[in-house]
Amino acid sequence: MKFTRCRVSLLLLCALACAFPAKSPSAAEPASLTISNQSSHDLLNIRFRQGRSMHFVRLDMAPGARDDMENPGVTTDLRVDTGLAFWFFKAVPLNQARRLTFCGEHAACLILEQNNKISRHLTGTVQSLLPEESSHPVCSLDQFRPGMTMSEVCSLLNPDSPRDDNDAVLTGLGFAGMVWAARLAPGQTSAAAHRLNGHDRLGHLELRRELNAATLDSLLRALYAQDYAPWQAELPGLDMNFTEMTDLDTAKQKDILRQTLHCFLQSGRGEATVMLAPAAMLPALADADAPQRDVQLFTLTLRQSSRTLMVDVAAYRAGEGR
Repeated sequence: MKFTRCRVSLLLLCALACAFPAKSPSAAEPASLTISNQSSHDLLNIRFRQGRSMHFVRLDMAPGARDDMENPGVTTDLRVDTGLAFWFFKAVPLNQARRLTFCGEHAACLILEQNNKISRHLTGTVQSLLPEESSHPVCSLDQFRPGMTMSEVCSLLNPDSPRDDNDAVLTGLGFAGMVWAARLAPGQTSAAAHRLNGHDRLGHLELRRELNAATLDSLLRALYAQDYAPWQAELPGLDMNFTEMTDLDTAKQKDILRQTLHCFLQSGRGEATVMLAPAAMLPALADADAPQRDVQLFTLTLRQSSRTLMVDVAAYRAGEGR
């Protein structure tokens, strides 16, 4: 009987071993890499480059954020996109790393935490995406129409301009009397060699500058001069719909928005968004699911954590839903 019990136990162990085989080293889970943003900048994406091979990882990390990604496990060159600048780091040994911390001690600051728990402090190089204020020529983009071609946007665009992970062309543009770091994303990209041609359609436009009260006031004055008016605003703990302020004229609404935004900037915290639309179309837009004629809308994002002012320009054709 004792021998029988031992034999049954042995058979049971064999069955369990077959049902749950040990993992081979090749089937092990890929190593993870922690990305921590302790800088005062947004981290939009990272480009990994090894020889002619490259790939992007989207981050969209505000200061103080962290996330995990699959570790490529190679020694590679990094290009970090902060929205206003590129940070370049040469020959970063990710195969030895478990954590990348972008620090705030100086620009392009990286702490590499290795698997052996030893940390290395790396200093990269910086390439600003903002042209000098006095640089010429600076293309201007004061008009954005649905369906316009990239050649119409600016005939001076360099076909070899850098691109981000969404294939947007990164360049400097003049808008509202200021120079901006711009991202021009074609709705349809040409198939030949990742290059622009005059038939590519502009699908999305994004502008960035450092956030401060003077820049914000200049931008709003320029938009008001083009007959734009506030539509909606969202701030921490406060939502505003200006189409509902029927007892106030447009001038008073603009003054309320200005005072509210200045109080927000003085607080030094949080994020706010403001949407503006053509004043003549605003009543119809507020009550419709789609515009009755072609329209462009401006959405301003004020991000205090990275001191960044973003302008999103979206164009809609008549009958196209927002």
